[in-house]
Amino acid sequence: MTASTAQIQSILRVPIKSFQGEAIESALLGESGIFADRPLALAEKATGKVLSGKHPRVGDQILRFEARYLSEPVAGAPLPAVVAMIDGAECRTDDVGGFARKCSEVLGLEVELVRAGGSPAVYETYWPEIEGHPLSNATLDFPLSMAEAGSFADIDPLHILTTGSVRHLAGLRSESQIAAQRFRASIVIDTGDVEGFVENEWVGRTATVGEATLEFGSLTPRCVMTTRPQAGLSEDLHVLRTLNKENRHEYMGMQMPCLGIYAKVAVPGQVAVGDPIRFS
Repeated sequence: MTASTAQIQSILRVPIKSFQGEAIESALLGESGIFADRPLALAEKATGKVLSGKHPRVGDQILRFEARYLSEPVAGAPLPAVVAMIDGAECRTDDVGGFARKCSEVLGLEVELVRAGGSPAVYETYWPEIEGHPLSNATLDFPLSMAEAGSFADIDPLHILTTGSVRHLAGLRSESQIAAQRFRASIVIDTGDVEGFVENEWVGRTATVGEATLEFGSLTPRCVMTTRPQAGLSEDLHVLRTLNKENRHEYMGMQMPCLGIYAKVAVPGQVAVGDPIRFS
């Protein structure tokens, strides 16, 4: 794959963790990933745990919520309010009490809106029952390691996905609705005609894109989120079953189904749709 065959196809910014986010044309990448990505989340008041699309009881509902910034965030300034669609009703985060009440009403669970930064956080995540999966039918609490730095991203600052991998998975499971939106990547890279699980070859490599330099880490282990209905895609356990069969890799000592790759930002900078990716 040459530099000319790989470029940014899309960038996703998510104002509130696990809500449907907003496609943007450019972004500032920094230590915590995309600027203004996932600074907010819902948390269960009784436990203090952050809620996400991986939650065993309310994950499906949270994934139906939509969020966008009222105005474009500006580095160095307070973040603008977020406008969200909650079960057909428009709510704004500058009405903190009203926002929490509406979410609590829809979820059937008393929740509050929380901001990342200053304290550690954990979230509850569920894996569906899938034969051969090391966490089949398990519900566990995981730390949100970036919360103290200001982001409720799951593990690393960026989650990168390629069109080649999505196309390859679609070929392995033609009966399913396989689309990049199902995997909620920070950045989708168009790899042209290159197919296969492209990101598998990127582990440990460094690349420049726009003004930024990225260091690619581990492959992205997949969970129940990939199987849930969202963004016009139907519920489908076969998505995860196929990855569990076709693309298992070691993660935290376990053989996990993977798609996509995590990355850290080694050199901050602006990136935009259409920027080529160049490996060193």
